[in-house]
Amino acid sequence: MSPYLRLIISADLDAYETARQTRADLQSRYLFAVDAWDVLEIARIEALAADYDAAHPGETPVLDGLDIPAYPAAA
Repeated sequence: MSPYLRLIISADLDAYETARQTRADLQSRYLFAVDAWDVLEIARIEALAADYDAAHPGETPVLDGLDIPAYPAAA
């Protein structure tokens, strides 16, 4: 394998791993914010997730499939 091809493959794997870690981080931070009912953090992470989804078309959206409890009823 040529060194150039090895460099391209390595860069692709690094980019994939970075994207995977970013996705997992957004999901865990979102679940933590929902658990704490931190509305500002929830909105911030939803915006970051929307940006991530726009940059990665064709992938399942970041926050899809998470087991998120319903917000408590307003008093």
